[in-house]
Amino acid sequence: MSQASLFGSAWQGSLNDLAAIVQHIRRAHAFGRLSLRNLEQLSIAHLYFRAGKLIHVVGHRGDARSILAELQNWKRAVVRFERGVATADITLNDEYEQLLTDVLASLQQRGLVVIPRMPAPVSSRVIESELIATSDARQLIEPWEWRVLIEGTRRISLAVAHIVGPKEALTVLEDILEDCAASFPAFASLKIVPSGYLHITDRSQLDHMSREDLLEGFAALIAICQHFCSPIVGEKNAHRLMLQSLQELGPPLVSLGVFRVDNRLLFSTNT
Repeated sequence: MSQASLFGSAWQGSLNDLAAIVQHIRRAHAFGRLSLRNLEQLSIAHLYFRAGKLIHVVGHRGDARSILAELQNWKRAVVRFERGVATADITLNDEYEQLLTDVLASLQQRGLVVIPRMPAPVSSRVIESELIATSDARQLIEPWEWRVLIEGTRRISLAVAHIVGPKEALTVLEDILEDCAASFPAFASLKIVPSGYLHITDRSQLDHMSREDLLEGFAALIAICQHFCSPIVGEKNAHRLMLQSLQELGPPLVSLGVFRVDNRLLFSTNT
């Protein structure tokens, strides 16, 4: 992003950075809330994304279509995307994704935003737990990121085992991986071993998996593990167990977009 800043799980900038931030959200399959505040008049819009897709819009100007249309007339604004800020409402479809793209194109024509050029796709390979980008392009997944994902998965696996026992946990985790493989076929090449680590049985499937899909797959795996634990120990305790198990890996996993700390749940009076 040209002038936009990245602070932890938040991306922020001016109206000029809006297209770049939206592009980052889409490419990272990010979950969160994009807030826009008009600096010339009292107007605020909140755009919610799930896995990089626009799912809900809230603002002062009527329905989602009206709110997005009004953005075309803005000249100065503060833009901030907060990863992990979620909503249970899913009210929009792909039509609104295109509408948002049209709004950005209109703002670009007026010289108010800059739409970055999309980089050429790169092919990649997973070799001995490292996703390596071929040619001279940058790595899609850094080795340390892969290690964090693997170790984070091991700790979550041990958390599940703490609740149901090691033997039952293996069966549960295999079922969870099967669920993930339904949406991310490459995850069929991952197996849980008794130590809790992931074992890659067929690297060729992961070779063609993008960074975005890989991170989204691990996000789904962790979320399903927490969902499995919730009926047994309660929703809040299940989330707290995930946090306690991850320990220092929590912040980097949040930064990667595969885990979200739900403070509202942690500080609620419900269990």
